[in-house]
Amino acid sequence: MAKGAASPSELTAAVAAAPLPAGAAALPARAAASGDAAALLALGDLRGLIRALGLGGLVRELAQHCEWVECTDEALQLRLSSAHRHLLDMNRGAADRLQEQLSAALGCTLAVRITIGDIAGETPAQRDEIERRARHAEAVAALEADPFVRELIERFDATLVESTVKPL
Repeated sequence: MAKGAASPSELTAAVAAAPLPAGAAALPARAAASGDAAALLALGDLRGLIRALGLGGLVRELAQHCEWVECTDEALQLRLSSAHRHLLDMNRGAADRLQEQLSAALGCTLAVRITIGDIAGETPAQRDEIERRARHAEAVAALEADPFVRELIERFDATLVESTVKPL
């Protein structure tokens, strides 16, 4: 660890010890919006952390398909499903690059350990897919409720092809 750099537990403690302002329930949203890696780490928000780090390519794909297991002073433990094992097998250096980017954002060394196993919770990729489907369903519902679209369907015996609907 670099001299003078705070450990992950010190960063976590500092975030946890900070007085909570009014509306503290919005803390995760504010941390995600600000991109504060230490706060996101303290919250256990892997999805927000991936965005805050600005990960791209294979490193992002690997992180997106991992589940947060735990974070200690020394390491962030992630779990990758065996269905996505190829993301780790294709490029073993992806985990090292994830560790480098996370350590750089935190200002201290934090090992990233990825194990293969069954996913018990939800991965960031799964959360993104759920939200994408919800946005699509809302867009379809909005079109189906639109008076002009309803008139076109009734007047011209048209159909709404849901697979072509793209949410804004």
